[in-house]
Amino acid sequence: MSVVPTLLALVLMAFPAAAYSWDSRLLQQPVVVDGLAINYPVFALYRLPGSRLPVSAHGGVELVDAPPGAAAAQGMSAGGVLSELVVPAQSGWHRYRLVNRANGEELLLNVYAVVPYSKLDIAGYLGDYRVGHYPEERLRDLEIYDPPAGFVGISEADKAVPLSPNFTVGQFPSKQSEGYPKYLVLRSALLIKLERILRALNEAGHKVGSFHIMSGYRTPFYNKAIGNVKYSRHVWGGAADIFVDESPRDGRMDDLNRDGVVSKLDAVWLADFIDAMSRRGEFATLGGVGVYGSNAAHGPFVHVDVRGFRARW
Repeated sequence: MSVVPTLLALVLMAFPAAAYSWDSRLLQQPVVVDGLAINYPVFALYRLPGSRLPVSAHGGVELVDAPPGAAAAQGMSAGGVLSELVVPAQSGWHRYRLVNRANGEELLLNVYAVVPYSKLDIAGYLGDYRVGHYPEERLRDLEIYDPPAGFVGISEADKAVPLSPNFTVGQFPSKQSEGYPKYLVLRSALLIKLERILRALNEAGHKVGSFHIMSGYRTPFYNKAIGNVKYSRHVWGGAADIFVDESPRDGRMDDLNRDGVVSKLDAVWLADFIDAMSRRGEFATLGGVGVYGSNAAHGPFVHVDVRGFRARW
């Protein structure tokens, strides 16, 4: 055996390529929780402590696992069918396993009892973590610009908590330098949109396990510090700056348009792909799509949001 192939083999053994992994599972029958139809076998919701969340599905839902001490508080109808979940009073993650009684499908529901917005102190801090202040006035009098009901607290161990089949908590926090605990705001509609884009890419033959999320949630403090616009959808947990980083895994956009180079044209390709999905009516929530090129700090990427109306740049 020659020296060069031997050295190459040793390098590949020392630095194995990350395996492509996309979780394609969908529920045949959605479970409706607090008005949201959930089609995935794992999903996360964020609600105020004590909130009552109506639950339903074709065939009925059975609660087979709940947080210690929480099972007795849940609402049940005749025959042990679950009718509602009651979010525990203690802020934190609470895990429920629900089973559709008609077909046996399971939903792992991770519910976070949020830290109420009222806990934000006058200086804009939650403990030692600086959130900043949300605008006192709505943009265009739209309800989506109201302050969030509360915040998801994140410890370092929480980074691996699944939010949906292909996204975890650790992909979305604000990039500011404070340590843990951090605090997060995230809209379910954004997760659903990202999952649908992933599915469409994979079904079109592009192997994408998840997106590299360059920027998800931004606290008002961090958003202002980087000079972004006051009413950025990132501040309300409704936007993500994304790129595909699969081949190779190098922290930059892949050559999606297959012209042999990585450039802004690859972000254009991804944005056009997403826009075509929108035009076909594949998103329940309309939003913005923006294209960005490279600079000294990052490669090309695409902004996606769920603002509720169409915007392109």
